[in-house]
Amino acid sequence: MTEAAGQSLHSLPDQDAFKMAPVRSAIDASVRPVVVGLFFSGLLWLLIGTLFAAVLAVKLHFPGFLNWSFLTFGRLAPASEAAFVYGWCSTACLGVVVWMVARLSGRAAPGTSLVSFGALLWNGGVFIGVCSLLLGSLRPFNGLEFPLAAFVLMFAGLCAISIWLAVTYRSDGSPGLGLMFVSGGVAWLGWSLFTGNLLIASQSVTGVVQQLTASWLASGVLWLWIVPVVLGIAYFLVPKVTGRPVFSGPMGRALFWMYFLTAGLISASRLSGGPIPLWLASVSASASILLLVPVLGAIYNLFATARGSEVTPSSPSMNFVFFGLAVLGVTSVLLAISALRSVDYAVHFTLFDVGVRTLLLKGSATMVLFGAIYYIMPRLSGCEWLSSSLISLHFLGSAYGSCMGAAMLILSGLASGSALVDGDSTFSQVIELGSSYFWGHTLSFVLLLGGYFLFTMHFLLMAARIGQPAGEATLLQSHNEH
Repeated sequence: MTEAAGQSLHSLPDQDAFKMAPVRSAIDASVRPVVVGLFFSGLLWLLIGTLFAAVLAVKLHFPGFLNWSFLTFGRLAPASEAAFVYGWCSTACLGVVVWMVARLSGRAAPGTSLVSFGALLWNGGVFIGVCSLLLGSLRPFNGLEFPLAAFVLMFAGLCAISIWLAVTYRSDGSPGLGLMFVSGGVAWLGWSLFTGNLLIASQSVTGVVQQLTASWLASGVLWLWIVPVVLGIAYFLVPKVTGRPVFSGPMGRALFWMYFLTAGLISASRLSGGPIPLWLASVSASASILLLVPVLGAIYNLFATARGSEVTPSSPSMNFVFFGLAVLGVTSVLLAISALRSVDYAVHFTLFDVGVRTLLLKGSATMVLFGAIYYIMPRLSGCEWLSSSLISLHFLGSAYGSCMGAAMLILSGLASGSALVDGDSTFSQVIELGSSYFWGHTLSFVLLLGGYFLFTMHFLLMAARIGQPAGEATLLQSHNEH
C-alpha cells in the first residue's frame, strides 16, 4: 500500500468509499476480540506499572512505606519498568500492529485463534516475569531481569503473532512506510529476544560481553521495537486522518534504513567508563548523535504532511500522536547530548538516563499509543467516544504528568552530576542536592494516575459499546474526524 493510498475514507471518491466501507467493517469485526483484549491487558499493565512506580517515588521520601519484602526498592524498580515496557508498551504495540496489518490486507482476517494464543503466551510470560521479580528471582542484567522461562513464553507468543501477521497480510502494491516500520520493529524484537537470551543462558558469552549483550537487548527493545512501531503508527494515522499522502515518501524510505542502521549501534553508550573497548563506546556515542537525522527527519516528514490541515487541531488521535512525536524529538536530542563524553562523565551515575527513558516511554510512546487507540476503538465498537471532556482531561494529565516526572529526574541528574564534577561537595551533599527534585517527581504520579484511570474507564465504556452514536466523531473542537 503506497502513501498515496493511505488516505482517509473521506478523501476517497464517494463511490469507492461506499464500496470499501463494508469491507473495512468486516475487517474490524474479524479482529475486534483479540485487539480489544490486547489493549485491555496492556492497560492493566499500564496501571500496575504506574502504581509500582508511584510506590517507588513515595519510598524515596519514606523508606518504611509498605515495608514488605516483595515491595522493597530493589525488587519493585525492575518490576515497575518491566510491567511498563513489556506489559503496557509492547502489548499495546502488538494490538495496534494486528489491527494495522488486518486493515492493510484489505480482507477480513481468516481467523484469530493463533494471534489470541500468542497474546495469551505473551501476557503469561510478562506475568511470570513480574511475579518472579517481586519474589526476588531476577537476573543481574539491567533491562533483562526476567527469568529465562518468562522470555521463552514471550518469544513463543511473539512467534505465534508473527506467523499470523505473515499469513494475514496480502497486498499487490509496495508496502507503505507505516508497515515498513512496524514490520522492522516486530522482526527486531523477535531477533533480539531470541539471540540475547540464547547467548546469555547458554553462557556462550561471559563477563563483560554478557553485559554488552544485555545492554544491546535492552536498548533494542526501546529503540528498535517500541520507537519504530511508534513511527509506523504515526506514518499510518497521519495520512488517514488528514486525508493527505506522506509529504515525502522517498525521504521516508531513506530515513527508515538510516534509522535501523544507527539505532542498533547505540547500546554500548550505557556502559561507557566500564571495562569495554574505548572504540566501542565511541561508535555508540557517534551513532547516538547520528540517530538525530532519521528521527528528526521522520518527525519533520509527518509534521509537513499535516501542515495546514483543518482536522489536526480537533482530532484527539492527532493531538496525542503529534505530542508524542514532539517528545520523541526532544528525547533523541537529549540522548545525543548525553552521549558526548564531557556530558556523560558528569551524568553517568545519576538519574539523568532514567529521566530520558521516562520521557521516551511515558511522554512519547505512551502518548502515540493512546492516539492510536483513540482512532481504532470507534471502528471496532461501532460508536464514538463518550466525552470530549474526558479526552481533554486524559491528555492534560498524561502530558503534564509525563513531562513533569521526566523533567524532575533530568534536573536531578544534572544537579547531582555538576556537584560530582565540581568535587567540592561531599557525597551526602550530592545526594541531598539531587533529591531536592524528588517531590516534583512524586507529585507527577497524581497527574499520571488520574489521566490513566480516566482513559481506562473511557476505554471500558467503549469496549462495552457505550458511547456517542456512530457517524459524528467525538472531537476536541467542532471539526469532523474521519
